[in-house]
Amino acid sequence: LGKTGGIVAVHADTGKLLWQYAKIANGTANIPTVVTRDDLVWCSTGYGDGGSALLKMKAEGKAGVGITEVKQYGSNELQNHHGGMVLVGDHVYFGNAHNQGHPACVEFKTGEVKYKETKGAAGGGGSAAVVFADGMLYYRYQNGVVALVEATPKEMVLAASFKEADRSGRECWAHPVVANGKLILRDQDKLVCYTVKAPDKN
Repeated sequence: LGKTGGIVAVHADTGKLLWQYAKIANGTANIPTVVTRDDLVWCSTGYGDGGSALLKMKAEGKAGVGITEVKQYGSNELQNHHGGMVLVGDHVYFGNAHNQGHPACVEFKTGEVKYKETKGAAGGGGSAAVVFADGMLYYRYQNGVVALVEATPKEMVLAASFKEADRSGRECWAHPVVANGKLILRDQDKLVCYTVKAPDKN
């Protein structure tokens, strides 16, 4: 919601403001969707005044909700520009650093960084959109590199990668889609589909 709005929670039926957190909000574009489970909220945003934070919600009174900050990182420490964040088990995976997409993993309950790479996976450059399917993370980079990364908090483990062909030559930030053994990628007005299902042994 901008630099002064930050992240807000509202009552689904009444629209009443329940809580607000603007410590890591930026004035350009707060893009990533927050990740929630139970009473915890993980949030991140890019640009020079972004950052990341883990928040804990607690009931206050009959209809109130308050928050406490469990962990907070500045813009130069940990941030997701865009491309999204996914919660797999007890860990959040995403591309870190503004317009970079360096693979990173954070423990959801504590906000502790498990690993934070200093470069894109498999030569990936620019922001990375990430999805999870069948035990693996798919990082789709702005420069056309698609990297398959194991969903493990121990370290970043690259399983495979390839470079998209027939690119549009323009900015490409669309999130990948994995469904029914197919990987679907959109690049501006181009749409391609790859088979990612294991080969039939029969």
